[in-house]
Amino acid sequence: MSQPGCTVTLCTYNRLESLKRSLASLLALDYSEYEIVIINDASTDGTAKYLETLKDSKIKIVTHPKNLGLSEARNSGIKSAKYDFVASIDDDCVADKFWLKNLMAGFTSEDISFVFGQVFYISENYHGYFPERLVKNIGAMWPMGGNIVYRKKVFEKIGYLNSDFFYFNNEDSEIAIRAVANGFKYARTPQAIIIHEAAVWNIKSLLRSARNGAVWPKLKKLYPKHYLEFNPKVWRGLVVLPWDYLYILTMPICILVLLMRYLMHGKRDFKIFFAKWPVLLLLRRYYIWKEAIKNQVLMF
Repeated sequence: MSQPGCTVTLCTYNRLESLKRSLASLLALDYSEYEIVIINDASTDGTAKYLETLKDSKIKIVTHPKNLGLSEARNSGIKSAKYDFVASIDDDCVADKFWLKNLMAGFTSEDISFVFGQVFYISENYHGYFPERLVKNIGAMWPMGGNIVYRKKVFEKIGYLNSDFFYFNNEDSEIAIRAVANGFKYARTPQAIIIHEAAVWNIKSLLRSARNGAVWPKLKKLYPKHYLEFNPKVWRGLVVLPWDYLYILTMPICILVLLMRYLMHGKRDFKIFFAKWPVLLLLRRYYIWKEAIKNQVLMF
């Protein structure tokens, strides 16, 4: 039985060594009919020269003359796709050999328009320690842009990724919810596995993480009937990340416990450690309240 053709988009920006590992995993996929579209979002680290050396017929290169961000890079990949199915993976991720085969197996009927899989951090059983930034999607619960495939007709009907949501690091969530709001159905395929490389917190990633939860007031206003589709941590559609309030109320105790953990487990960045907890919690609430007021929705 022939396999339907699929375009795999791989966006990259200044992560050459990670890109090489990711691309190697894609070239080793157990799948007969696919292409790899690499979108170089104006990298300055030697990525362009490396891409010039690639001769595999499966690979297509798209180059942005200036950095446009992940949303626009993914949009460029979608527009360049020659197949009717478009998958995406991030340049700091490695695909399991059977990833695409298992992901495409999720299209069990014509009614299914997009499918997403699992993301493990480093390995299936690795738990991680601060200051590691655990990027994962256990059980394929969330439509993460780094492990998802759409029928191209979805984009033709509802449009492409909205770069406004890159501010919240949630453009992948928005387009999935938009698709559901327009009547498209989806499937989860935990067998489709992606491994995310090691990552650590820094000030920039903490600030972006603090804005992440603030997307929900905006999504609630845009898609009032569908914003809870993927079971986000929004209690009764009102309280975003409710456990934050408990942590804030018990902050003096929490800080003592965290300090003990900090002293017991070495090799941690002191500034980032305390920015990750008290500062992040308070900043996250600020962004959520700000967006709720801006969008005139009841959410806190």
